[in-house]
Amino acid sequence: MNPARGDRPIAGIEVTGEWVRAVAAGVEKFSADSQESALTVLEEADLTGAEPGEWYALAGYVDAVADIHDIVGDQAVHALGQRIARAVSFPDDAGSVPGALAALDDVCRAGHRGGDPGGYAFRQIGDEDGRVECRTPYPCAFDRGIVEGAAVAHADGFVCVREVGACRTDGADRCTYEISW
Repeated sequence: MNPARGDRPIAGIEVTGEWVRAVAAGVEKFSADSQESALTVLEEADLTGAEPGEWYALAGYVDAVADIHDIVGDQAVHALGQRIARAVSFPDDAGSVPGALAALDDVCRAGHRGGDPGGYAFRQIGDEDGRVECRTPYPCAFDRGIVEGAAVAHADGFVCVREVGACRTDGADRCTYEISW
């Protein structure tokens, strides 16, 4: 069992090509050795050449991202997650950090079909901070990157994201991130 996935069933769920392409484009930025290994993972999962508007098996995508994580570690997979925010469309009214983080769950659901992929729940704490709970099948570093990427893409300045509380890697059912901007 993938510890980040927990016991969430993902068979039959699909992810859109935009999400897959974001990861493939990010892999191309890795060092030569890491890039070669990560591209092999994507090829073996039939995820190279993903097309926007096409759909791919979520289980294969999640496993590929987890395998890439095993190759390159947290920081690189975090960067892959950040690319999602640049690869997908946010609603027009999500022009601020709180707006983007509140829309993140809908953005996630729009990028998946065929079942419940989990999601992101945002709660604003103060004028310039909040929390996002992630309950997805993705590796924790990937989710943290998605959250940070959404915030940075909609911020006027500095964004800080840090994990607080329990983590799916440690057996929890979610990861929680505190965001300030």
